[in-house]
Amino acid sequence: MVIAPSDTAFAIVLAPGVPKQITAPGAAETVLFNATGPFWCKIGGPAVLPANDVLDGSAPELNPVARQVRPNGVIGLVAPAAVTVSLVFYGAAA
Repeated sequence: MVIAPSDTAFAIVLAPGVPKQITAPGAAETVLFNATGPFWCKIGGPAVLPANDVLDGSAPELNPVARQVRPNGVIGLVAPAAVTVSLVFYGAAA
C-alpha cells in the first residue's frame, strides 16, 4: 500500500534555537514530517528546546514521523541547528 500525493506540503526553514509556529490547513487531519536534521515539535502549541529535564509531561517531541492534527491547529517547531522541516498534510479520505 502507498499513500496518495498530498496537495499541501510546507517546507519550514528553522534557524538555530528560533521557534516557529505553523498553522495546519483547514482540511488537515494528519501531517507527515521529514527533516534535514533533528528538530523538536509540539502539536497544539509552541515548541521550546529542552535545556533541562522536563518531567511534567509537557516536553516537545523529537523528530516525530506522523501525527494527527486539528484543522487550523498549531504546530510548534524548533531545532538546535539550522534545519529544514517538510510537513505534508492529509485530510479525510474522499
